[in-house]
Amino acid sequence: MAHRISVNNGNAEIAYAGETPWHGLGTRVDGLQTAADMIKRAGLEWTVELRSIYFDARVDGVRPVPGFQAVVRTDHCVTLGIVTKRYQPIQNTQAAEMMDALATEGDAHVEVAGALETGERCWMLAHIPADFEVVSGDAVRPYVLLAWGHDGKHGLAAKLTPIRVVCHNTLTTALGRQWSQTADVYVRHNKNASIRIEEAQRALGLIRKKLEQTREGYRALAATPLDPAGAMGYFGRVFPRPVAESSNLSFEAKLAGWKEHQRKLIQLFETGQGNQLPGVSGTAWAVYNAVTQWTDHTYPVLQSGKVSATRIQSVLFGSYADLKRRALTEALALAG
Repeated sequence: MAHRISVNNGNAEIAYAGETPWHGLGTRVDGLQTAADMIKRAGLEWTVELRSIYFDARVDGVRPVPGFQAVVRTDHCVTLGIVTKRYQPIQNTQAAEMMDALATEGDAHVEVAGALETGERCWMLAHIPADFEVVSGDAVRPYVLLAWGHDGKHGLAAKLTPIRVVCHNTLTTALGRQWSQTADVYVRHNKNASIRIEEAQRALGLIRKKLEQTREGYRALAATPLDPAGAMGYFGRVFPRPVAESSNLSFEAKLAGWKEHQRKLIQLFETGQGNQLPGVSGTAWAVYNAVTQWTDHTYPVLQSGKVSATRIQSVLFGSYADLKRRALTEALALAG
């Protein structure tokens, strides 16, 4: 299962509107969909529940493990995570209620819903109708990413996720490895984990504020001139030069790889998708988009030409999501 999408009885647990995803899996839907509809079309109506854990004490027989429970997917009796007694599950339908509340308040509509692995993590992506242009002809479409975990490691997280239309770059980090630190809104799995309309309204307010800040930040980047030398300095801060721990061939190979990577980034800065538009070329906006294009469209593709599911997951939920956050911070520093 190289794509990492959850599969149930031969059916991929993902539904989408619009273009077919790179993995070619899932159910395509037409028209505007509610989150509840997308949950159903993606096959995510299953629930989880907490069950006791036991171990074989041999002499004394089977005994319970005190203080811990298993999070079990009920339709297949699959254990998704091990948690403490304080843990309170957030069901897929509860997450859909929050997304539908966001959609009602913000006129958003859900375009993707799916699950990874065997259901340990689920997500939805909804478009907010507040598109804007950074410069003339360079549009950005804002989305809300809602993700939640059943693995005992992740709560429910909502985050603004803008996408640059001209190249389909995801302009901000997704959620990275520490959702609680990167999300705009985060709900933990505890006894107060009830998801209400008020929580959705608070989330929408925070996301709208973040959207305003994001729009102004991107426009500030486009207003900041940057020459190739400045771009090289920026790339060196985002992707630091390897340090030699000792003189060996391994270091020489790493250094050669780093130099080649820097060369490709400069090329993207100068000729990347959308970076030759008037008002974009030779700016901090172009140098930042060189990183996002490399992360979204170059890094995930293996030498064989196939898309790596592991690398895609790293861009969304791993170290390369964290990289985008650092890249944006460095770019905004250029704009002062």
